[in-house]
Amino acid sequence: MAMAEGKSASNKARPMSEKAYETLREGIVRCELAPGTWIKASELSEQLGLGRTPTIQALQRLEAAGFTRPVKRKGWQVTPVTLQHVHDILETFELTAPGLVTLVTRNATDEQIAALRELVTSWAPGRPASEARPDFRANPFRYLVQICHNPVMTELAMPLAAHVERILNFGLRQHEPLDTAYVRWRDAAFEAMVARDGVRAGEAILELIRLGSTEIYRILRESQAIRSVPLQIERAS
Repeated sequence: MAMAEGKSASNKARPMSEKAYETLREGIVRCELAPGTWIKASELSEQLGLGRTPTIQALQRLEAAGFTRPVKRKGWQVTPVTLQHVHDILETFELTAPGLVTLVTRNATDEQIAALRELVTSWAPGRPASEARPDFRANPFRYLVQICHNPVMTELAMPLAAHVERILNFGLRQHEPLDTAYVRWRDAAFEAMVARDGVRAGEAILELIRLGSTEIYRILRESQAIRSVPLQIERAS
């Protein structure tokens, strides 16, 4: 009987933990919880209206995903964004994105490609900033992964996509939306997807990533809002 009661309690805790995890992850990815923010499990539990156990479980899942870290006698911290961290994430995405775009070009429907374009445009509309502001509720990279229609790629790439969105959301919160070069390559990528030209779409996506990387590095070097470290990358001679 006691075993059955324990199993029932565990089953109830799991959905609550999932709710806490999803709520916190979205706050971190959108940078509503800024890099470096300190979180106390007791306070968070009260804010979410959840018990301490599901809250701790959610924080542990976020730690495993690279979004939080426990610090002895201080609580939990939203993982700071550093230049080296940004380099590692964007380098990985640069290697992954062409394959994702090839799959999307091959497998996604016209409606899904149009929906992706709408998400990307609302998320980073381009200049002038006075006419439109980023929509941090958009999940363009995670949607890109979803519509590739390759379950293995989706499972592997989804965590990376969330980290990419977090980094670029931080940049958009620090600075006005990206310039006309970004818009030009974005449009070229979607024109190629619609034409089912995976090679051309992949080339345009790489240009977008390189433009975004340059901008994010500049913002991080100038920003006082986070703790960053010098970007030191050893390259083969």
